Amino acid sequence: MKKNIYTLLGLLAIGQAGLAQDSTHVSQLNTVVVTATKFAKKQSETGKVLTVISRQQIERNIGRSVSDVLNEQAGIVINGVGSNPGKNKELYFRGATSQYTTILLDGIPAADATGLTGNSIDLRFMPVDLIERIEILRGTQSTLYGADAIAGVINIITKKGGEKPVTGFGNLTLGSNSSLKGTLGLRGQKENVDYNVSFTHFETDGISEAAPFDTVTNPQFDKDGYKQNSVLVNFGIQATEHLKLQPFFMYSDYKSKYDGGTFEDNLKNNNKSDLINTGIRGIYDLNGKGEVHANFGYQKVTRVDDGSYSLLSLDGRSYFGELYGHYNLNSWLQVLAGVEYRKAELTDTSNFLVNKFTPRSQYNTSPYVSVFIKNLHGFSFEAGGRYTLHSKFGNNFTYSLNPSYLIADKVKLFVNLSSGFKAPTLTALYTSYGDENLKPEKATSYEAGFQTFLVKDKLDLRVVGFKRDIKDVITYITARNKYANYNKQNDKGLEVELAVHPVKGLDIKVFYAYVEGQVTTQAGTKDTTYNNLVRRPNHSGGLNIGYQVLPKLFVSTNIRQVGTRNDLYFPPWPEPSQNLELKAYTIWDMYAEYRFSDKARLFFNANNITNNKKYWEIYGYSVQGFNMQTGISFSL
Repeated sequence: MKKNIYTLLGLLAIGQAGLAQDSTHVSQLNTVVVTATKFAKKQSETGKVLTVISRQQIERNIGRSVSDVLNEQAGIVINGVGSNPGKNKELYFRGATSQYTTILLDGIPAADATGLTGNSIDLRFMPVDLIERIEILRGTQSTLYGADAIAGVINIITKKGGEKPVTGFGNLTLGSNSSLKGTLGLRGQKENVDYNVSFTHFETDGISEAAPFDTVTNPQFDKDGYKQNSVLVNFGIQATEHLKLQPFFMYSDYKSKYDGGTFEDNLKNNNKSDLINTGIRGIYDLNGKGEVHANFGYQKVTRVDDGSYSLLSLDGRSYFGELYGHYNLNSWLQVLAGVEYRKAELTDTSNFLVNKFTPRSQYNTSPYVSVFIKNLHGFSFEAGGRYTLHSKFGNNFTYSLNPSYLIADKVKLFVNLSSGFKAPTLTALYTSYGDENLKPEKATSYEAGFQTFLVKDKLDLRVVGFKRDIKDVITYITARNKYANYNKQNDKGLEVELAVHPVKGLDIKVFYAYVEGQVTTQAGTKDTTYNNLVRRPNHSGGLNIGYQVLPKLFVSTNIRQVGTRNDLYFPPWPEPSQNLELKAYTIWDMYAEYRFSDKARLFFNANNITNNKKYWEIYGYSVQGFNMQTGISFSL
């Protein structure tokens, strides 16, 4: 553990010495964001902890995945990102599992009613090619974003129309393991209509999902391939001077082969998953004093797992409706109020649910309101509350208090106190290993820190400490083969992010994250407390360096350090499960691009340059060694 700490402190020291990443990573307090408060606001005017992954950064990850991009952010660890592309991607945000993170697509929750542990959308559905930028909001945000937003919110903002009437664009990528990825699209704007239509295809032979237990007697398992197709359609219609309508449609599917489990090859397991995400957003401008938003979203996820021993077929449907508005009462006082409706339905055509063919559903309605003080002599403040009326779990109130203070436009101090409410998922309630008597989870989160700009704004440092307490946390109990409520879960941690821009063309980002968590549950007549952050490191860190070598040539490198973790290994029956410690590991990637013009560029990704295969993300499952992608991106 000491070795990991020294390594991560070394990365921070390198950053302070003057290395850097792409200049878009250097935060500025005047950057305008939307996710922190649900309407446009400068970062200097909110105490929320928010990170923006810019369009430029997204473009430099075209050959990779959205999981790769998120995995390079402080406080986020995605297990499976270095595994086979078809392997499920487990998102851990500040030590919490994916069920505590709300993922938005253009501000509307992208839900998955088939989720075994949570409602967040499967990241494999979302190609990075379709994304404009990503805003990451840390901490409990249930007041503004409802259930599941306990660890944080990830808002994926998709590409919209262009400036010309018609612009063609696309990219083509070739890579290791016979990988092929291509995107074609049209975007543009004419009079009062803008549009973006694009299609992405990705396929790869992949690697074996499961790792051979003994490479001597079982030297190689078969490769488990993966194919994906995605279509995105966005329209913007300026219906009147004040009203804009934004209908959208997205379809994504993937097919993957998967193995039988830890160290177990299988030639017959196949998965097919489909997503339909559609709806409309309406924005009405109140003469510059504010806006009224009306949103409707619908997601349909179907999954068919055709395994050697069973067939799983699920159909999940999610409905979302919201009406809210914000208004500037004067130069320093703003108010936001709204009401939201959500419904989730799950149907099973196999025998996964207790009563197959019987749709299971739950819904809730929740009004909310927030008041904002905006930069009153450097002081900003948000106070909000949400009242959730749930079809199964009654009425619940959540709140948010968020004061911040800006000193001389150089130092921002902030504190966050918030609460959250999360209902059990349909699968946790109604499957054969579910429990209809589960109680909802309730959370209280605390957060405090500062952000400062030094050396003529060439150095940006943010330090945040957080604590999160959850009562009646729901988890799967292996020994009982059931979901159950624990007494409580207590997590705490620290995040340090440093960005430096010492000279023109040279930039750095370096971060360190620490998290620990303990669960308390009753064993007999006594409470037992133990560390339970399985597959989540106490220590993690990263270093990004970027340099504009020539006007047309850019190069960057990324080093990711993941500390020791615990994992659970389930050997063949009747052997009991084992708790194992997984060793720390370091991954080194590089990127280069050459721009022929503003409309064409050649790019190259080299991942896991040291060909490190001697580490586990998930015990018993393979990781990719050295791999690369190269391709061209263009617009016409």
